[in-house]
Amino acid sequence: MRFLRAAVGPFVVLLIVLAGWYGLAYGLDNNFSPASGKPLILPPPHRLFEDLGPEIRARMLTAVGITTRTSVAGLAISSVLGIVLGFAMSRRRWLERSLWPWLIALQVTPIVALIPLIIRLVGANDAARLLVTVLITFFPIVSSTLFGFRSVSPHLHDLFSVHRAGPVRTLLLLELPAARPSILNGLRTSAGLAVIGAIVGDFFFSRGDPGLGKLIQFFFLNNLAGPMFVSAFIASTLGFAFFAVFEMVTRRTVGRWYGDVR
Repeated sequence: MRFLRAAVGPFVVLLIVLAGWYGLAYGLDNNFSPASGKPLILPPPHRLFEDLGPEIRARMLTAVGITTRTSVAGLAISSVLGIVLGFAMSRRRWLERSLWPWLIALQVTPIVALIPLIIRLVGANDAARLLVTVLITFFPIVSSTLFGFRSVSPHLHDLFSVHRAGPVRTLLLLELPAARPSILNGLRTSAGLAVIGAIVGDFFFSRGDPGLGKLIQFFFLNNLAGPMFVSAFIASTLGFAFFAVFEMVTRRTVGRWYGDVR
């Protein structure tokens, strides 16, 4: 019964979205080809899968694997670098004061503005897509790690000092457990951003194996509206899956100590 009550709201929103989708699809001018009746801009929901032949399905499957690989690799790199840097900044105030303004500048700079520089540095290839993914996912992990280590109670630090706990013991038994919810929250945020980074990289870097972003662009240029929207939904589902994994890890590892983790 509780599950049904929780599902009512999302189900109502789904019905509203579908109704609006149908209204927009059939209300748009020139949305359907006069000759074949094929949707050109926005296909109705029941016509999304008309052009999904074996070849297109195979290309989609390959693209999903490439995007997943880029997202995982980029998130892994930014996680290691972000946690290490966030921890180092929490230990040295001068390091935080020196780097924090530049980290904010990197975060607020549109990634499009960095595209020419990235192409000059690494080329328009898979490495560029990976670099974009790292840049997009890096800041939330650094900031969450820094906040987590800085939020450890001074009274608990004093307690560990009274009991003559060394730096390693204090780190493992006090600081890491206390900072873990914040670190996982940063990882959860960056997990969804990783897929966005991989797809954005596809749009701007043409060399190398094409992921979902490049496939969406291909379908758009060839007036394959159905496969284009299906690819976009797959990308959205992939991002949700990344987020859900870290949501589950967060709830299982810290939920029982910190209550509801949102």
